[in-house]
Amino acid sequence: MATSYEPYEAIMTRLRAEMPSLADQLDQEVRHGRAVSEQGLRQEGRYEERASRLAATELPPLGKTDVAVIPYTDDERIELVREALLTLAETMYATRNAALQTARAHGLEPEIQFGDPELEVPTRISLSDETPLARVALQKVRELLANGHDVHPEVEG
Repeated sequence: MATSYEPYEAIMTRLRAEMPSLADQLDQEVRHGRAVSEQGLRQEGRYEERASRLAATELPPLGKTDVAVIPYTDDERIELVREALLTLAETMYATRNAALQTARAHGLEPEIQFGDPELEVPTRISLSDETPLARVALQKVRELLANGHDVHPEVEG
């Protein structure tokens, strides 16, 4: 299978520029491939190909409990990116919303401070400001990625 797929490469080029750690994680996942059981190989019609390669190298055939690692298809690579972006947006909103609701429930200031004030000027995040922005970002990601897929349309808040 070719490792270059234009739509995937275009997306990954943008992710490398804007979200390098996510791009690195996705690249690593794609390089490792996906694990498939012997039964999974049979269902995908790849068992015979794999069995003949194992026989050619004089290795034993795959058993029922064995797992093979196979490359992701082009569509699977795009789906990995899609799911990673959606999960990131959902988590971004859910964590901010949960923290905001917890702060309100306990009468706390809805602001998070990062850093040690004795060593540096702390970074502050207003949950009252950030939560609605994260909600809008989640809705936008869902709209962009919907493309006929179920992208969990419910947004609480």
